Amino acid sequence: MTAFAAPLPAPASAEGDQPPRPADPRPAVLVLGGGTRLPAALREHGVYVVYGGTTEEFTPAHHRACDEAWLLAEGDEENWVRRAVALHREVPFRRVVTVRERFLTVAARIGDALGLEGNPLDTVLALKDKCAMRQRIDRQGAADAVRARVMHTPAEVDAFVTRVGLPVVLKPRDGAGSEGITILRDAGDLDAARHAVAARPGALLAEEFLDGPEFSVETFSHDGHHRLLAVTEKFTGDGAVEVGHVVPARVGPAAYTQLEDATRRFLDAMGLVEGPAHTEIILTSNGPRIVESHNRPGGDGIVDLVRHVTGLDIRDLLAARTAGLPLPGPAADRAGAAATWFLTADPGVATEVSGWDSASRQPGVVTVAPGVEPGQTVTPLRSSDDRCGSVTAVADTADEALERARAALSFVTVRTEAAPAHPENLDGGEPR
Repeated sequence: MTAFAAPLPAPASAEGDQPPRPADPRPAVLVLGGGTRLPAALREHGVYVVYGGTTEEFTPAHHRACDEAWLLAEGDEENWVRRAVALHREVPFRRVVTVRERFLTVAARIGDALGLEGNPLDTVLALKDKCAMRQRIDRQGAADAVRARVMHTPAEVDAFVTRVGLPVVLKPRDGAGSEGITILRDAGDLDAARHAVAARPGALLAEEFLDGPEFSVETFSHDGHHRLLAVTEKFTGDGAVEVGHVVPARVGPAAYTQLEDATRRFLDAMGLVEGPAHTEIILTSNGPRIVESHNRPGGDGIVDLVRHVTGLDIRDLLAARTAGLPLPGPAADRAGAAATWFLTADPGVATEVSGWDSASRQPGVVTVAPGVEPGQTVTPLRSSDDRCGSVTAVADTADEALERARAALSFVTVRTEAAPAHPENLDGGEPR
């Protein structure tokens, strides 16, 4: 395992051979993972930024955006916490912040160990573990609680289905990016579910199926007050994988109020007091039901959709709050709506990828993000990582933004061919 902590721009030295740290009057903040917008904004606010992350993710742009870097190869959370506590002795941190899913619990554990301000550790752990989240809501007797149970044995799959009826959702209790979500629609799906539970006892959560349009509510909290920034309308493909988003959601005032109220109640129940949150909700015929929530900005570029429409970047709000400054106001150049649509393709080896330049020149397009190159393998759509790229467009209305994003994506072609079978597997034997 490699590690270093060195002032920048001086080159990083090996662990145990660090140069003396310069005296610096600025308050220090540890930023774990993510891009450069948050650390750069913190520096602009007079903060001494220590970036913590992995060696693979640290780029020249990160080098320019922070004052000091602390990098580790992949390791367990205990190692991250232990090393952060040691570093705190030399650079006392005011806060530990992150906008990356993989670092949410690490940041909370470091903050808890050092007695720093921020969301309570048990809140962050409950948001990360969907079972703990459900149990907390159940204990409070919420009328809109979703029926759910962790699956320990195959027999529990049948018992849960008997209790709530089909369809049923089976998903990892700590998953992200729509990965591993299975919808059990009929009796023929149960055998595979039993095998999945047998292979991973205690790791999968069964939930009642929620029927209705899906949304996410983007918020920023401070001192326990939850500021609603936007409601995102979401579109899903096979296996509940998201294939599109638009801000603002196309809902009427009554539905908007329902989504807002449900989010505030949920965040209060979870004990969230600081920072961004991304709360996913399905608006059923019986009202809104919480799917899950995260104490970070929404992924899939939702943070940028919110910025285009509201003029507010959640990372800038977090930087100002962390630095103890007033929250910034909205930028003047705002769009009426913004939408992202994702490209999917048939599984196989990509033989042709074309049209991204043409897509980028279409009306309203602000971003194109190619996701696959010739020679790479396109996998079946089972998680967000299986998509092949995206287009983001802005317009006066949500309908027009969606139409522009989809129309631009129609210029992109991804052709695939079935991957050749390994010669050693043609006889059905194990690979050598």
